[in-house]
Amino acid sequence: MRSKFHRANYSVLYAFVLVLLTNTIAHAEVIDSTVSKPKPIGSVIRTVREVYFTNDTMPDIFQMETTKAKRIRDVKIRFSIYSKKKIVFEHRWKANEFFDPKDKLSDTIKWLRLERILRVFFSNQNFSISDSEDLATLFSRVRAVDIQPGTGRAKEYEASPHKIFAVYAGREMLYGITWLSSEKKFVILWRN
Repeated sequence: MRSKFHRANYSVLYAFVLVLLTNTIAHAEVIDSTVSKPKPIGSVIRTVREVYFTNDTMPDIFQMETTKAKRIRDVKIRFSIYSKKKIVFEHRWKANEFFDPKDKLSDTIKWLRLERILRVFFSNQNFSISDSEDLATLFSRVRAVDIQPGTGRAKEYEASPHKIFAVYAGREMLYGITWLSSEKKFVILWRN
């Protein structure tokens, strides 16, 4: 009699452990531990990447940072590049620039999308080298900004490969920047 009682208890215990393990495994499949937890609206999102861009021995620091605000329309974004601890390029815009004004998404969903946009802002595909096409071909697709064809800047640019970083600053503002060694500054190469 006692052995039947123990077997029944073990069966119940076995079933309980099996259910617990099944729930734990199912829960582990849903949660991606490699992705950081979303930050609540009102906190600061910061993304940083070191890149050898200005052709010196020190890496340049590319940084994206948001301001604190309770609503997405009040959040401002600052993109800056530091070289030797000095700001050498900076651009600011509102987070709302990433969203269509007709968009009726909640601030929470917009915030999660903004986090995703800033997380991939410095991904490898946004960096390129200029040796794949000349300025005439490039400017047939986009507008020239700080480097105009036929100028000294254009000659310097075409004389050697240049690194280009594509900046996505919202639906209406996509542009590419490059470093001009002769002027020791970043210039906007093209714009949509």
